[in-house]
Amino acid sequence: MRIEQREDIVIIDGLEISGTIQKNQQCPSCQNSIIYDDTFDSYFCAMFNEWQEEACDDPHCHYCVQRPERPLQVHR
Repeated sequence: MRIEQREDIVIIDGLEISGTIQKNQQCPSCQNSIIYDDTFDSYFCAMFNEWQEEACDDPHCHYCVQRPERPLQVHR
């Protein structure tokens, strides 16, 4: 998997996501840097395609209501 950052865009195997690579924060499972996704205001591990935090339970939350089960699901 190729992950790079250009300004405020993270590119994962050619997929562009608005966000940043968090070089100072690692996934506890694989130790790779996690990614902050601006669209869903949440962090995820690209290798495991898993969110690093649960969605909130506020039914009116702009971010969590539309957040897919897997981070890269919406981008593929």
